[in-house]
Amino acid sequence: MGLPGEDLVLLAAAIAISISKDLSTDDIVLLAALLDAIADNLEIIATKRELLEEAGR
Repeated sequence: MGLPGEDLVLLAAAIAISISKDLSTDDIVLLAALLDAIADNLEIIATKRELLEEAGR
């Protein structure tokens, strides 16, 4: 994404506020944990791709 860092922060906040409006606290906690797990997996995938690119594959 080509957005400046500040815009990404604002976008993330707006999305979080919008999503959380109709959710219970338990649902917000569960969704946050799920999104955290997705973020961790995306980081693993990106790291593996970088390592493969550096190895010349």
